[in-house]
Amino acid sequence: MAMRKNGCDTAERLLEVASRVFSEKGYQATTIAQVCKAARANVAAVNYHFGSKDGLYAKVWRRAFDQSLLVYPLGGGLPDEASAEEKLKALVRSHVHRVLDQGALGEAGQILLMEMANPTEAIQDEFVEAVQPLVTHTYGIIRELLGPEASDACVHFCAMSVVHQCFAFSHRRCKHVNHPFAVSVTNMKDFVEQLASHITEFSLAGIAGIRAKLSRENRV
Repeated sequence: MAMRKNGCDTAERLLEVASRVFSEKGYQATTIAQVCKAARANVAAVNYHFGSKDGLYAKVWRRAFDQSLLVYPLGGGLPDEASAEEKLKALVRSHVHRVLDQGALGEAGQILLMEMANPTEAIQDEFVEAVQPLVTHTYGIIRELLGPEASDACVHFCAMSVVHQCFAFSHRRCKHVNHPFAVSVTNMKDFVEQLASHITEFSLAGIAGIRAKLSRENRV
């Protein structure tokens, strides 16, 4: 029993240290030797618990991803009977906050931001498993807003359009003052709320227009 507990302690310590190191150095610049030295663990411990550097990074990324959803849940605490419009706003706020409000997420936010900027193949399996519930949740909201006449392709395109707006900004883009679409941000919290409100309003108007178009086409 003691060995099992020690093993769990070592794995947890490796994850905690790796989160810090990966967030500071990124995936490419981080070595297993660096992580193990800081975690006071044998280099073989990474292979034993996670299989490889890729395996460790995938678990660190998944941990960061799950933490971001705990801090900014997709549903925003809304009741099940909330309207589709309210659910879309909560969804957008969750995405925008997780992309931009890195201070609240700390290491987890930095890891997610780095992975968006420089995607790695190491997280592919974890990514698919983690993101699928988000996709299902998003499609459900969009389909409710579009109505029963919308095709699967229409739902997909609308969902893609909403989500891509949420990920169009990052700290790095905001700092590129010479970029033609650069935004001067003096208060990140206010900016995040303004951006989330704009994306929601813009998306709802677009979806409403598509729903009206579908309705007209089905009356012909």
